[in-house]
Amino acid sequence: MVAYGLIIPKRIIELFPKGVINLHPSLLPKYRGPAPIQWAILNGEEETGVSIIYLTEELDAGDIILQEKVKILPEDTAETLSARLSIIGAEALEEAVRLIEIDNVNPMRQEVLGLSTYAPKIEPEMGEIDWNAKSRDIINKIRAFIPWPKAYFYRGSIKVDVLEAEASSIKGEPGKVIEIGEKGILVGSQDGGIWLKKVQPESRKAISGLDFANGYRLKIGEILTK
Repeated sequence: MVAYGLIIPKRIIELFPKGVINLHPSLLPKYRGPAPIQWAILNGEEETGVSIIYLTEELDAGDIILQEKVKILPEDTAETLSARLSIIGAEALEEAVRLIEIDNVNPMRQEVLGLSTYAPKIEPEMGEIDWNAKSRDIINKIRAFIPWPKAYFYRGSIKVDVLEAEASSIKGEPGKVIEIGEKGILVGSQDGGIWLKKVQPESRKAISGLDFANGYRLKIGEILTK
């Protein structure tokens, strides 16, 4: 099974003499639960990975057969990281099956590796950007929520998804438009600024930050809020 989100009853697991295995896209016991990739990026982790485990009645808590670590690149989104993990995970799963077939598994209890953490389901409303947050945390949210549900802000009644952004050391009032230029729209945060380089207004196509500013007559000094 791969990233299977339901509990398998013990009576079913016991039908298989060599056990049932599962692939989970995190370095367990970190980020048990349904959204490990998004939460790893949200929390600014520098690495993650895949874990092949024996299935138990407790979610993502089985003994570890093997793990493979993966660096989280600064430009990674949940989409690009998922793609890399899927390739590495397939290779790890194949190796785990081989080890089981030759009875060469030395399973490790997750408790040996430390306390578990949980990665709860991502809800759409979690994507709203809080301009009072640190610029690093805002960027992490934008990266973590691509391709879904996407980080967003409001310009009046218009919901705008952010598809590409970059942190800046230029400071300004949180949520206030500091600058508009070829690079996009520079908006203030708690400790710096965020360049909005590519955005997508609700029910519209994706456009550059500059095109959005021009098309929607955005002005320097405006506050991006409802």
